[in-house]
Amino acid sequence: MSLRKVIVDVDVGTDDAWALLLLLKCEKKFNFKVEAITCTHGNTDVHNATRNVLRILAAIGRTDVPVYKGAVEPLITPVPDRERHFHGVDGFGDLNFEEPDESLVQPGHAVNELARRLNADPGNISLIFVGPLTNLALCLKLYPEVRDKIKDLYVMGGNRHGVGNVTKSAEFNFWADPEAAHIIFNNLTCPITLLPWETCVSEHRELAMTWRMDVVGQTANKAVLMLNQVEAKCYGHWENWMPCDAFVVAVFIKPDIVQHSEHWHVDIELTGTLTRGQAVLDHKKRTKENTRIVDRIDTNYFKHMMMYAADHDVEHHL
Repeated sequence: MSLRKVIVDVDVGTDDAWALLLLLKCEKKFNFKVEAITCTHGNTDVHNATRNVLRILAAIGRTDVPVYKGAVEPLITPVPDRERHFHGVDGFGDLNFEEPDESLVQPGHAVNELARRLNADPGNISLIFVGPLTNLALCLKLYPEVRDKIKDLYVMGGNRHGVGNVTKSAEFNFWADPEAAHIIFNNLTCPITLLPWETCVSEHRELAMTWRMDVVGQTANKAVLMLNQVEAKCYGHWENWMPCDAFVVAVFIKPDIVQHSEHWHVDIELTGTLTRGQAVLDHKKRTKENTRIVDRIDTNYFKHMMMYAADHDVEHHL
């Protein structure tokens, strides 16, 4: 089997950090390579998101992976700060961790780098986007030829049944840049896999926070030790752990972890007073499906993957 290639776009954020840990830990075992990490606005501003990526890479000795800074803001409507500081103003709980080496950020904009890599290796690079979709939307508009050169796209965001987490009807990543999401779902020709908010809600019920802290968190892995502090501060009082972005990364890494999925035509509401940013499914089936929606994954296998990402001796389970 040929080596798979992937670029991941993040707005780090603790669940983004876990997604990165999982990807980088699993590269050799599952025969893929992380070609680059691109950063965007979202859980925090793009500057802090990039700094948090560098902290994770330094902690696990993977500063060989190129990092690019991308979109500063959504295409049209600014995101209110009060809505994006769930993980702290800096995305890592405002705990004042050691300053990262920002000289490791590669020159050039993430959007240009996406286009360069896709054009150079058409049809061979998968994309994983776990924050607002601004970088990819800009890439499609600046370099429309790349729309036919993406192998496939994995997205954490949106919703299946109109259940929101930032408004009554919209999930944060899509709500933070609805126009960007609209561009993606109306322009791409490659397969799209979407893991929506409702799937995160159902899957996290099997992930006790005590298991996260007392089992997964008991490790010498420096990145996990950092995340222990952030997650204890931001939501250690929760009963269950919700590493949303890691769910969709697990689907990329191990496709047969998916236990149930369905194909739908997905579009994004842009103008609704109550529904801006909501993912809307064509239940009348009048439009060709453009997205596979993941409804359920094998949670037990996912737990082993997360233990593996945290350097526990569970490889025999994978």
